[in-house]
Amino acid sequence: MFSLTRKHIFQALWFGLAVAHHGQDHGSNKHHILVGNFGTVYNVTAMLDGTQDVGKGFLYTLVVDADAKSLTLTHTTPAAAAHPWLSVNRNANVVYGSGWSPPVNGQRTFSSYKVEPDFSVSLINTVTSCGTKPIANDFIAEAGEHGVFYGLDFVTPCGEVWTVDKHGAIETKIQALEFANGSTLHGFATTPDLKYMYLTNLGLNTIHSYALNLANGSVTALGNFTPSELGAGPRHAAITANGAYLYLIDEEGLRVDQFTIDAVGGALHYTNTSLAVTPFGLTPANASLYWGDEIVISSDGRTLYASTRSRDTDFPGYISAWSLATDGSLADTLFTVPTPEAGGTSNILSVSPWQDKSKEMLILTDQDTDFVALYELQGKELKLLDRVK
Repeated sequence: MFSLTRKHIFQALWFGLAVAHHGQDHGSNKHHILVGNFGTVYNVTAMLDGTQDVGKGFLYTLVVDADAKSLTLTHTTPAAAAHPWLSVNRNANVVYGSGWSPPVNGQRTFSSYKVEPDFSVSLINTVTSCGTKPIANDFIAEAGEHGVFYGLDFVTPCGEVWTVDKHGAIETKIQALEFANGSTLHGFATTPDLKYMYLTNLGLNTIHSYALNLANGSVTALGNFTPSELGAGPRHAAITANGAYLYLIDEEGLRVDQFTIDAVGGALHYTNTSLAVTPFGLTPANASLYWGDEIVISSDGRTLYASTRSRDTDFPGYISAWSLATDGSLADTLFTVPTPEAGGTSNILSVSPWQDKSKEMLILTDQDTDFVALYELQGKELKLLDRVK
């Protein structure tokens, strides 16, 4: 199993992608990836209110070979539910998933899974969530006795905080989070010093800030902040390693907004800097064709990536990138390149956490056409290396 001195797991948002080291001690450049799904009969329109039966869920194990620059599917494991979002518990070798099927008394679920020695997974337990469409989740190992699990719902204006036991099973709900009607919660971002947590609220065009109590994992509301324009729809955020900057991707605004973070109090300050995530500028005439998706920062802190989806299958989505200075500020624009397909529901990005040959690699997951793609940043260009159905 995982030895924390030589193996790593990291989480990425939305399409449920978690990664672990191959587990060989002789310098192997192979790494394992876990990917979830939205369901076998998922329909984005039918699932808007969280009531659709999305069908079966699976967790997929793939291997990235950084030497061969290849991607290979190794396991397909039936899951307790379709899991659109995963987070990981390194200490217990456990992965957590937001569950979209089947509903329990009208509500959805969260599940925990043990990561086995061959990197398949086995179910530990399932608990009922607070709403009908649980979306983002997060795990903070340093909180509480054995770590704390956090969940948000996209349809019901609620969130929750759970303890886990020493084996990683989701155990006791210790806090309920309430939001105003019209909220559609979507993402987490936490400062590296674990003092402040930010939640993105698409529906209310708001970023909620919280103080994090590591003693038990509870959070205390601090204040609300807004993106650069009305109706931008804050979706996901990424924070620089020094905790100085927060970069926000707006779903409807089709832009990345730059904020500074107050070290004392955690307040966000918009820097009047916004970046276009399509090749058509900050206010494109064809804006209705696209929606912003994911934002991530490379593990070395040098590259900021953002993805955009196309609502029309005849047009591609995009991956954009910018180089960052050592203080986390913007340095240069690198590229905007089309994705292999439209993206539709999901064009999610994940970066490699390792410093071996995979360090410049990037993973793209596409829910609508069911593939995972492996990219590599080569200088100022992004190269597609491999793609797996």
